[in-house]
Amino acid sequence: MPPDVLTRPWQRLAGKVAPEVLQAPKTAGDPLTPGDWPDVHALVVGYLERNVVGTPWADHLALGAAVLTTRRRDVATVRKVIQVLHASFRRLFPALGLTTMADWQAERHLLAYLKAEVLPDDRQALRTRFWKSYRSATRQLTRWLAALPDSDRTRYAGFVLPAVRADQVEGFSKGAEVARQQQQTRKAETDAVVPQFAAIRAEAHLRHTRLLRLRQAVHAAQRELERPKPPALPVAFSYDEGAASEHGVPAQERLHFRLWDRQSFVRAHADRYAPGTSAAARTRHGPLAGARNRRFVEFLGAERLGSDAPPQALWFEELLRRGLLFSVKGRRTPTALAAQEAWLRAWGYGRAGSRQCVVPFYSAIPGLLSWSAESGDATFIRVAKAKTDGLLIPVDSLHAAATLGLLAVDLFTTTGMRMNEAMQIRLTEDAFVRLVMPAPPGARDPSPRIRYAFRLIPKGERTNTPHTFFIGRETMRVLVTVATMLAEHYGLTPGAPLPDVAFHRHHGRAHRFGPAPYLFQYAQRHLSAGDITACMRFLLHGLVFRTRDGKAVVLKAHLLRHAFATHAVQVEKIPVDIVGEWLKQRHLDVTDYYSQPTDTMIAEAADRYLARIAAHIHVGEAVRRSPTELQALYEASRGKVGTLAEVIGGHCVSHGFCAAKFACVGCAGKVPDPAKRHQVERHRQWATAQVPLATAEGLYPEAERMKQLIRDCDTELQEMDQIEAYRRDEARDAAIHLAP
Repeated sequence: MPPDVLTRPWQRLAGKVAPEVLQAPKTAGDPLTPGDWPDVHALVVGYLERNVVGTPWADHLALGAAVLTTRRRDVATVRKVIQVLHASFRRLFPALGLTTMADWQAERHLLAYLKAEVLPDDRQALRTRFWKSYRSATRQLTRWLAALPDSDRTRYAGFVLPAVRADQVEGFSKGAEVARQQQQTRKAETDAVVPQFAAIRAEAHLRHTRLLRLRQAVHAAQRELERPKPPALPVAFSYDEGAASEHGVPAQERLHFRLWDRQSFVRAHADRYAPGTSAAARTRHGPLAGARNRRFVEFLGAERLGSDAPPQALWFEELLRRGLLFSVKGRRTPTALAAQEAWLRAWGYGRAGSRQCVVPFYSAIPGLLSWSAESGDATFIRVAKAKTDGLLIPVDSLHAAATLGLLAVDLFTTTGMRMNEAMQIRLTEDAFVRLVMPAPPGARDPSPRIRYAFRLIPKGERTNTPHTFFIGRETMRVLVTVATMLAEHYGLTPGAPLPDVAFHRHHGRAHRFGPAPYLFQYAQRHLSAGDITACMRFLLHGLVFRTRDGKAVVLKAHLLRHAFATHAVQVEKIPVDIVGEWLKQRHLDVTDYYSQPTDTMIAEAADRYLARIAAHIHVGEAVRRSPTELQALYEASRGKVGTLAEVIGGHCVSHGFCAAKFACVGCAGKVPDPAKRHQVERHRQWATAQVPLATAEGLYPEAERMKQLIRDCDTELQEMDQIEAYRRDEARDAAIHLAP
């Protein structure tokens, strides 16, 4: 075998799987045609090495991986099929009493599993997923085997998973039923989120700013220690939080803290530490000296000023008290673990019936959402928090998580992009573009118009051709906030680029992206989808979303994508093909599913229709237009105005054709700008004046359209109020009060 073949990832399985599999014809290891077939990707080989080698089905799945790769299946697809088959076999074989693949009678055993005669507690979705992966693998293996010469066909028949005809399991795979149930669940969750779409963004900004002020207050207290005559640790301080400061109105809340270092904390709690640790704190030597003597903050409580109402304090307080941000499963007693799991499931985290540990706020990034284990802080704090009634807060860690979570919320709610697309974001010339266009003729403001966009490779794009994702000015502000936080974290000089980090290695598309200065990074590591979700959940924890039947809904990137599509099509009436372009979906039936109306929308639409029929519509006077005429009007209104056009009340982020030229009030493709409030107010005044005029002339549909325009104006003005509120909140600094 040529030396270059021996260096390929596939050859790492030498001695671990059957040599026949390793050198199967028309696959990566074919010794007769080396280099003619695509090599099995290192990600797939690594999974086989770590998990599958040594099992009775190792040879069969290894051959399946080689054949699927030969069939030009995507790396993520190959790995997913192998993962599903391995996980299912690992549970099925003991349940069926099987020890070798010769014992596997595919038709009988697979049918028994689909009929729930085996592993009856498995969810139907799990059974269906196994059947789909098994059918996909066996279909390709059967075709590959049929194309071999007779001698090879006989030789390899024993390594091929036996196929099962679809008609033999018809009625038991329940693929359509599972898909329908999943769609119903997703639409019910979307129904709970859509009405609060703008409020989610506003609350994310307000909470991020609240945590930023906490960080400012801590830094201000630390600066007190740099004075010529610094106060002794611990330093007690407080600052005021809430709707304060304008026109002399008192703050709503006062938050109280103590600033410690390790030595001062151990000295203050000497009776609860070992003698050696207390001695090290007194002498300021040993494990508590020098760089190890790091400072930390203790939250003592909050008081409501001018009211007996309970204070809001910190939204993440209970997460910290319950140890849900940085606890390690192995260090929790079974009783404590059960209590935490029950509390998390009451909030909607975790899947019903799942036996997996619920960890919605876990991040594998050192020092993100947790005390850093690498610095030793995690160990010290774990011991220290048991010795005080206060709450020890990893301020910088939580601020970083909130900042990255804010970016995620902004992107998912204003662009509808997927998680894997957000993970690609980087501020480089090839991925972030700035478009400068001259002002429109006759514009009052002659300055050039600037638009920004990301260039990313969406899901389903087989080539490395990037697509355009336009963003608005609010997103630009968040990008600057994230870049500034990371520059401080890394200690970069002004203007220095972010460090290059490898794309998260366990992601299904990691093979397509090399090291780059990705914006979703921390501690020299690229955030995984789970890390980003944990940051987003941390930022928004406590916001209550429930379906119509009372089930708690937890925000996820894909749910926000569904909500974005539903809002755009059903509320803003953007055509499905345009929303499909925004979402980078090739098939309009998928976009149509994403954007189907929710139950609440259907009920409200029916109420509005009945009210209009009873109060306004006179059928004999209404002018009916034919579908042909409507289509002609629509085609006439299509124009490429999109992202480079000035729009009323904000900034357009849609790319491609506009549904109705310059009819931008209420459009989901626009991010409102408070600086353009006057434009929306003027538009509202005009629409208000048109209602009685249209009604007097019997133009009832036109009058109703004007009423809808008024409602759209009110919605945008409310969103502008929210944006102005969190911008004012961002402008307030934390002024600390030192205790005497």
